[in-house]
Amino acid sequence: MNRRDFIKVVAAGVSCAMTRRVARTGEESRERPNIILCMADDQGWGDVGYNGHPTLRTPNLDAMAASGLRFDRFYSAAPVCSPTRGSVLTGRHPNRFGCFKLGDTLRPQEVTIAEAVKRTGYITGHFGKWHLVGSVRAGSPVNPGASGFDSWFSAPNFYDNDPILSREGTALQTTGESSIVTADAAFEFMRTASACEVPFLAMVWFGSPHSPHKAAEEDRAPYKDQDKAADFLGEITGIDRAVAMLRIALRDLRISENTLFWYCSDNGGLKKETSGGRGKKGSIYEGGLRVPAIIEWPAPIEVPKSTSLPANTSDIFPTLLDLLHIEPDNRTPLDGISLVPLIDGSMTTRPRPMGFWDYPAAGKPVRSQTLMSELLESQRTGKKP
Repeated sequence: MNRRDFIKVVAAGVSCAMTRRVARTGEESRERPNIILCMADDQGWGDVGYNGHPTLRTPNLDAMAASGLRFDRFYSAAPVCSPTRGSVLTGRHPNRFGCFKLGDTLRPQEVTIAEAVKRTGYITGHFGKWHLVGSVRAGSPVNPGASGFDSWFSAPNFYDNDPILSREGTALQTTGESSIVTADAAFEFMRTASACEVPFLAMVWFGSPHSPHKAAEEDRAPYKDQDKAADFLGEITGIDRAVAMLRIALRDLRISENTLFWYCSDNGGLKKETSGGRGKKGSIYEGGLRVPAIIEWPAPIEVPKSTSLPANTSDIFPTLLDLLHIEPDNRTPLDGISLVPLIDGSMTTRPRPMGFWDYPAAGKPVRSQTLMSELLESQRTGKKP
């Protein structure tokens, strides 16, 4: 599928959903901030230029860190991806919603951030890695659509270049560097939302730098003397290029000032040397949980700042509820806290401790390329995979 046809598919699906929402939101929604929740896959705390990596080039993430709120002690809720991603969606500890290891499901009864913000007039989109239980098939009770997303272009798990992604249950073959493909889809969603003057929540979850590493040639080129590390480093530079696309898009759409852009990773890194502490991915020591994190939001964060106050991915949900004045559902206790006082500059200590726990069992493998190839082939032949 070429880019022009791809954009037509994305825009058509988004605009129909938005038209229905616009009719019943009115002027009130226009005053609310747009929200981008962006997540890398296996990027460690030290796998960015601004945290002192000796060779990695991440000029756009560095620029975000230099202009917004930089977290020096931000943690994933779990040392592997699925539980952490569920914590972003629910504001709850993975034990609370029963997602203990990679490949575990998000229970259909959980209230997600997408469902919560939709009640106040937001349009919602998910782009990239899902991995909760991984289903991106139509009719699944745990696909992004069933979890509150109006538009979704998603993969069951990590994905590489030229990925096959699911457009609301229909498999589509794409062409290009994986993070750029994801950012492209998110841009079309944001562009249409902006044209309709509807606030949006865009969840942009990259599939990099998860192994196996295969960077685009232009991203690999700066690291050609790094031997086996070149593709790993190049994938992070690919993410950085995708982040640049999103930031430029916000400026071009004239919505950057009132868009909250929150970037982080789903667990500690793959390299002990740059994990930011003892251990790496899969460990509940510092290196398995500490991740890079930045909030760029020019209107309220006029002066760049950094914080060493501990925070984690379960805090994202209650922070957004607080910002949007949404009352939490008391039937589902939240484990995270609102970081609005931190953004405002009035929080100096964390009022509630954080806890981490790792279930001693193997995860469930979810092979995105295999699953999506089977879905694409079943569409072509009419036979169930």
